[in-house]
Amino acid sequence: MCYAIPGKIVKLKNNLAVVDYFGEKRNVLNDFLKVKVNDYIYAQGGIIVNKIPAKEAKEILAFWREKFFELKKIDNKLSQVKKNQKISSNILAILQKVNLKQSLTNKELLKLLNVSDEQELKLLFATANNIRQKENDNACCVHGIIEFSNYCQNDCYYCGIRKSCRIPRYRMSLEEIIKTAKSAVNNFGFKALVLQSGEDFWYDEKKLIKLVKEIRKLNILIFLSIGERSKRTYKKLFAAGARAVLLRFETSNKKIYQKLRPGKILTDRVELIKHLKKLSYILATGFLTGLPGETKQDIINNILLTKSLKADMYSFGPLIPAFNTPLAKQKMIAKDLMLKIIAITRFIERDAKILVTTAMETLDKKVKEQGLLAGANSLMINVTPSGYRKKYVIYPARADKNKEIKKNIKETLDLLYSLGRAPTDVGT
Repeated sequence: MCYAIPGKIVKLKNNLAVVDYFGEKRNVLNDFLKVKVNDYIYAQGGIIVNKIPAKEAKEILAFWREKFFELKKIDNKLSQVKKNQKISSNILAILQKVNLKQSLTNKELLKLLNVSDEQELKLLFATANNIRQKENDNACCVHGIIEFSNYCQNDCYYCGIRKSCRIPRYRMSLEEIIKTAKSAVNNFGFKALVLQSGEDFWYDEKKLIKLVKEIRKLNILIFLSIGERSKRTYKKLFAAGARAVLLRFETSNKKIYQKLRPGKILTDRVELIKHLKKLSYILATGFLTGLPGETKQDIINNILLTKSLKADMYSFGPLIPAFNTPLAKQKMIAKDLMLKIIAITRFIERDAKILVTTAMETLDKKVKEQGLLAGANSLMINVTPSGYRKKYVIYPARADKNKEIKKNIKETLDLLYSLGRAPTDVGT
């Protein structure tokens, strides 16, 4: 199964292509391939990643032609907002501003974050899902992730692979990583892969460049999630073929940041994130929720900082207390708080890609579906070999720890189809 729908180029101007998907036109960037009008292509993150022979494309499109519009009907039905007379006038007034595309005040954002009434929560999530449908249609990004090392030079208080933790460590060889990537692409159909590790400098600049160049030969979108590397290294990795970066700032609260990340300064992290955006990386960033000392205002500030960084994808999740860390006894947050953060993020950034993280799934088995119905439109599937995946214990009881890849893919696709979502990423 493919995690993108092939499209046909109908117009080209410099490195910008207009691509047709069943009558819908999308703009995508081309900086990898030689293409011409009438070529069929795959796009991820708004970038053309591969050409596809016309015969093969038409065979795939024959399947999608009916499925595409069938899913749209389901999504349209599920994204309708049902009126309810039991909603407070204050909440209705705020949501009316949202529907009119008006900016919300800080007080109004806090009001939404504090909603607890069941009917008001339902309306909050339904409104966010309706906006998601209007702005992004029914497309849902589905990326694979390879966790290739659990070594880390940092000692962050919240992380289960911090250097002080006594856990079985592993490093995948470059050959193993490339083999895993090939399997994800050739056997499972992924068009985008996240390469993730602890901040492990055994993988030096030379190794990383080699890795990116080899995986780029698979004609996919490469995400990097490797922590704080030098600006020079990130520039070279972009030149090698990487086009996206996942780098969270964790919290917008400077005091909390410095306390929980010994020896690190928030402004340095934010400066690097801004630089990555200037390098033209597709940027995924965000924060942790539930850190000790965090306030509701901090959560709002986290969302607003993510927006100010011009994130292409919002990635945030709950703190899951990890064994043998200073925060092992920290109380976990409620699932509804994460769903409210998804919804409020959708109000603040109407056309964003918002990820339902595995950490959210760890809170509750149903949260993947609930997150998608609260305004989210992106997912990741772990394709790390199972022997290594079990050792990547950034937090305990991970939802995907023991799940077989094929089963995970099937469950994800079944869920998406039931919600009317197409597992695609086709540009803007």
